[in-house]
Amino acid sequence: MGIRDIKEDWEDVKLRYEAWWRQEIYDRPMVCVTAPRENIQPLPIEQVGPRTQWTDIGYMIRRTLAEVQSTYYGGEAIPVFQHYWSAGHALYFGCEPHFAADTVWVDPAPVGGDGYPSFDGWRENPWWDWMRGNTLAAAQTSQGRYFVMPMWGNHAGDNLALARGTEALLMDLVLNLDWVKWAIKRVSDIQIEVLEELWKLVVPETVGIEGAVNYNCLWSPGRTHGFDCDMSCMISPRDFTDIFLPPLIETMRTVDHVKYHLDGPGAIKHLDALLEVPEINAIDWVFGAGHEGALNWLPLYRRIQARGKSITVSASPQEIEPLMRELQPEGLCFMTACSSEAEARELVDWVGKMHRR
Repeated sequence: MGIRDIKEDWEDVKLRYEAWWRQEIYDRPMVCVTAPRENIQPLPIEQVGPRTQWTDIGYMIRRTLAEVQSTYYGGEAIPVFQHYWSAGHALYFGCEPHFAADTVWVDPAPVGGDGYPSFDGWRENPWWDWMRGNTLAAAQTSQGRYFVMPMWGNHAGDNLALARGTEALLMDLVLNLDWVKWAIKRVSDIQIEVLEELWKLVVPETVGIEGAVNYNCLWSPGRTHGFDCDMSCMISPRDFTDIFLPPLIETMRTVDHVKYHLDGPGAIKHLDALLEVPEINAIDWVFGAGHEGALNWLPLYRRIQARGKSITVSASPQEIEPLMRELQPEGLCFMTACSSEAEARELVDWVGKMHRR
């Protein structure tokens, strides 16, 4: 089994993605829809403790293969090795992880005599070897069945918040701004170096599939990342634009296609600045708890589309028809799930027919 067995129209899927990144349309809006595969009994996966769940590469690969085997990937949905780490890139700075069944959190990194983390010696940290080894193992085991990302966590702003501690970093913005500027540049430079090394481990020749994906499972014929800065919800637009955004843009320039993850109402204050960034191809809006309902956010989606950015819209199947009537089809991608393979197939066919009306 390979990608052409999993994706029946793989050649058309690629053309849809290529058009979507350009804010264009191939033959219909994109629809990333998953559902249980018909007549397939899911492979049994053993029950494990939290640490094994988050760190054992053998278990993570078995879980991924079981998911790929039992999932129908409709429309532009594609199979991806998902480790669900968000704190991973803070580990090799000395942050100590704690594992629970539904999350991983970390303690701030150790500090030196000046009271601040130095970020030196990260290459000697065992977690860096763990990250490289697990990335390569996942890539080699794919054999064309799933994509593997070079990402194990956040980008510079959120990594700095983890390494320093969020409250301490917010105080530093007031009391020691020079250190914050130095530190975020240092963390960003290290992450660019890290990602470049990890990209070499997930090349198509190793994974067995052309192109790459980001953590939203969106495909690119070249390199792609999902970018974010959840820390931005706690800071002013000026601090975000002057301090946190520049190193993020520098990292964006290392890939071919950029999707920005705008996470919740607290991040909207930065949208105008993000829409000015030419490196950003697409915006992924996340409602946040208590703010659900894609139809409630039509003005925001229109605002993004008007500035020439593609969008992903997380919606229920029932919301897709009214959304298609309100949003332009170019650069539009729906993210959804159905309860059956037949329902998912019908939804994709319906989107194509509605677009052609």
